[in-house]
Amino acid sequence: MKNLIYLCSLFFALCSLNSCNMRPFSVLDAEQMENILYDIHLADATMSVKHVSAYTEIRRSHYDYIFEKHHITREKFEKSIAWYAHNPKKLEQIYDKVKERFNKLQVDVDNYLYHPENKMLDEIKSLDTVNLYTFEKEYFFKNQPPKDSLFFEIKNREYFALKDKFIWKFLLKIEPLDTNAKTLEHTKNYLTVTYTNGKEKTVRGIINNDNKLHRYTFQLPENDSLMPVSIRGHFFDGNDMIRSLTIDSAQLIRIYNAEKYPLPDSLKIKFGKIIPQDTVKKNEIKEVLIKSDLRHFRNDKFIERQTLQRKE
Repeated sequence: MKNLIYLCSLFFALCSLNSCNMRPFSVLDAEQMENILYDIHLADATMSVKHVSAYTEIRRSHYDYIFEKHHITREKFEKSIAWYAHNPKKLEQIYDKVKERFNKLQVDVDNYLYHPENKMLDEIKSLDTVNLYTFEKEYFFKNQPPKDSLFFEIKNREYFALKDKFIWKFLLKIEPLDTNAKTLEHTKNYLTVTYTNGKEKTVRGIINNDNKLHRYTFQLPENDSLMPVSIRGHFFDGNDMIRSLTIDSAQLIRIYNAEKYPLPDSLKIKFGKIIPQDTVKKNEIKEVLIKSDLRHFRNDKFIERQTLQRKE
């Protein structure tokens, strides 16, 4: 009998020692607490960004919605959090899981999982431009231009970086010998970029032969894995005979990520201070990039040609 009483006493003593670690039925389990705490901290972060005061009905309504979502009362949550506060190891385990979920959420946000439309806008914010080549203000030739007089090339690797885009734009007017001809069949203009593996991407244009002023815009898209090492172009490449040729307002614009690949000092020295005349407004960049994304161009080539009216 004494042994039985001793064993019963020992059992109740052990139960009393461990009672604080045994979760009462009125306290939420670990999984419920994890889900509720995740939602609460997510709501807190959202309200913090929106500068919602800690003592407003808006904040209280957010919490009430969370409690309703998880089918509990505010009182039950407060009682549960008080119990877990007296069991810090269990609470720490819950917060470790909450932290893992927020880390995954941050990765998804960084990868534009929830707002893919923001990816292009964020990329544009980091872009800058520079006029990569100093052309003459105007080129004018009577009869046939001398060979290679309208050719240019840049081979300095300091002037390039990964994911560079290039826009070559100019105005061109040709007075033909044969006024019935609409184009020069054997003459083209082109822009070519060479990459580190030796591969090239070229955009070619057809030259109009109608004595009208045309605007040419060539765009070479970025390469995600290869860096450009040289770029070359030709305004007038061919042997077709003409009466006169005029080119003006030529620009070779490099669009680059100024945050990852800041402009080297050698380029700043060569072109001097980067002034507005040497750059393209970012809204113009955005327009060109979006335009090239929305339209389907063969082999990722984009050529825009526009006829202009200019007073002689």
